[in-house]
Amino acid sequence: MNNGSILVVDDEPINFKLLNAILGREGYAVEYAESGYRAVEMANSSDYNLIIMDIKMPGMDGIETSRRIKATKPDTKIIASSAVKTLEKSEYLLFNDFISKPINRSQLLEIVEKFAD
Repeated sequence: MNNGSILVVDDEPINFKLLNAILGREGYAVEYAESGYRAVEMANSSDYNLIIMDIKMPGMDGIETSRRIKATKPDTKIIASSAVKTLEKSEYLLFNDFISKPINRSQLLEIVEKFAD
């Protein structure tokens, strides 16, 4: 079993529940931030092995949230998550990888195992 900690940032609680079910079974400690603002607070006060970041969120989107987290913790590993790939080339540099929605369990675990341990 893994012992990595993962922060899931998504404005849709159902997406967190899905990721928590998959990752929790694999032994990861999973926490949830429902907004970019909350994610920045949590990332600054804890050390996560990995952050899974929804790109499209109201208020502060995943791009700006990732920029703010990287400004204070540049080595943070962040995986972008979105139903559509709408990132600019320069925005891809903020992320270690990308996973599309709907989430594929095996793809998710492959990416997470690469970065979270």
